[in-house]
Amino acid sequence: MHHFDVVLKVLLRNSMARITGKRVLRWLATELPKIQDLSVDLLGETADGELMQIEVQSFNQKNMPFRMLRYLSLIIAIHHRIPQQILLYVGRKPLDMGGHFAWADGEIRYVILDMRDVDGDPLLASPEPSDNVLAILARLRDSGAAVRSILEKLSRLPRDDAKEYYQALLILSGLRGLAKTVYQEAQTMLAIDLSENEILGPAYVRGREEGQHDGRVASLREQIEQRLGSVPEWVEQTLSSSSTEELKAIGLRVLNAASFEDLFG
Repeated sequence: MHHFDVVLKVLLRNSMARITGKRVLRWLATELPKIQDLSVDLLGETADGELMQIEVQSFNQKNMPFRMLRYLSLIIAIHHRIPQQILLYVGRKPLDMGGHFAWADGEIRYVILDMRDVDGDPLLASPEPSDNVLAILARLRDSGAAVRSILEKLSRLPRDDAKEYYQALLILSGLRGLAKTVYQEAQTMLAIDLSENEILGPAYVRGREEGQHDGRVASLREQIEQRLGSVPEWVEQTLSSSSTEELKAIGLRVLNAASFEDLFG
């Protein structure tokens, strides 16, 4: 699992109402039947009893409609209700996925929400820190001013909370190419070297390392897809859990690989 996936799931539990317009009353277990080896990203129930499934996606995936159909059928089997499905796209590349899939006897439709289409101003103005951090992924009039606003708000939080939210901001900012801006603005505003700061140093170093790892995985995934087609889930999981050295070795095997199995020989 990508590090930003974990961060997003935590933040979105507090912020889905401002992003989708619907407030989740309670969050449900996301694990699906063990024989399927599947779990959804977020599954919640609104105040009016509607189920909402939220999938977070950081790259365009051609087989996404099939995945959403599998999720839909299993959620219905478990909860005996039809959920509203939302695909939340947070990737850097332009969105290139459809929300409709039809076959001879039916069709599936789900909502696709690109975070860059979400107005960042309400998120920046919110008193909720999760909203403030998620604003880094939204539509911003001035990214530099937005970063300064987020940092200023987070600086008012208790020490432990500030550390966690700074780390989340550093990780998510990599999805928008703003990690360097976040680092530089924090240094300017706080007049300290973040890498040596007791509170923010570990968060910065970890966020930078995780951002670099996720960037390597994303780049390698694109190379593999160009060579072999859509990446299956087991390959995605293997890439995410691989070390930097392992990713380099896999990258060397991509050009000559005839199958996904060849990548991990």
